[in-house]
Amino acid sequence: MDYKKQILNILHTETESRAEMTRRLGVTKAYITKLTSQLLAEQLIEEREVKDIAFGRPQQLLAVKSCCWYSVNVMLRKGSLQSTLNDYNTQLAALACHDCILPEDMTPAQLVAIIVEAITALCASVNILLTKVKVVSIALQGGIEHYTGIVRYCPLFADNNVQLKNQVQDAAGITTHVYNIAHCTNYLLAKRSPGLSYVAFMPGLGSLGYGYCTHGEPGLGENGFYPEIVHLPYEGGIEQAFHVDSERKTETLHTTAKALFFAICCTAPIHNIKHVIVTGELFEDYGDEILPLAQGMLDASGDRHIREIRIRHYKTGYHYGVKGLVQLSADSITELLA
Repeated sequence: MDYKKQILNILHTETESRAEMTRRLGVTKAYITKLTSQLLAEQLIEEREVKDIAFGRPQQLLAVKSCCWYSVNVMLRKGSLQSTLNDYNTQLAALACHDCILPEDMTPAQLVAIIVEAITALCASVNILLTKVKVVSIALQGGIEHYTGIVRYCPLFADNNVQLKNQVQDAAGITTHVYNIAHCTNYLLAKRSPGLSYVAFMPGLGSLGYGYCTHGEPGLGENGFYPEIVHLPYEGGIEQAFHVDSERKTETLHTTAKALFFAICCTAPIHNIKHVIVTGELFEDYGDEILPLAQGMLDASGDRHIREIRIRHYKTGYHYGVKGLVQLSADSITELLA
């Protein structure tokens, strides 16, 4: 494990003390002091305020330096682009935002041009040089290979096997990463559930995100392919089944719970996973009504492996994936700096 990178990835998210990092990383205080001294000398981190504690000496807090390195984060959905310019210190609010409407039909080349225009507009709006932007991160729906940045398929365009990462990187001249939108949420779920094994369902904004994690590590397929649940053979489509109609609320609450039960039974027992996490816009609105129904179906199963599964509702609020995308960018900046 590269503990310098681990320290930076803690300190771009939160202001923390050496004592807390010693506890979290499981190494000696002397080693943490040595590494943080090196990072201070390299001007990657800085000392902040001193925190008084109930017992022992006051603790010096540390954070990554701000106003030095930046990322551009682009969230793409059918018909819209939302982008922000963010500091490496992700505790700071976005410095600038740029949104636009996307054409109904679009080629990859057209999308790349729109993304480059958004990057330029963001930097110009706050007078930040493009050379200060270390990473561009793009999140979209569909079959995405995270390691190669190839979009195997996506609702945004008819073309398949689009080398989006390379095209944006070549056009913008900035290190670029491409992610499935659901991964941005699953990444944060894994961070807040250290060591946990789970499957996650994240319905919202017309799509059904899925993810899984074993012993704290999010799962990916070949070439970093992000798992897609929409291929499950469910009558009418599993993605479409996660839907509550206010005019048929009782009926559609039940059909959504039934679809969730089916999806859990198809995924969790494969790795003997007992924890299911649900989050996203649909469960923000209707989770308290859907989840008891789905848990009841699990409890009534004739299969012991199914009966042992428990559902947890993480009320993360709306747009949690955007927060995850910014955190992924900061982690990528760490890789470049360290």
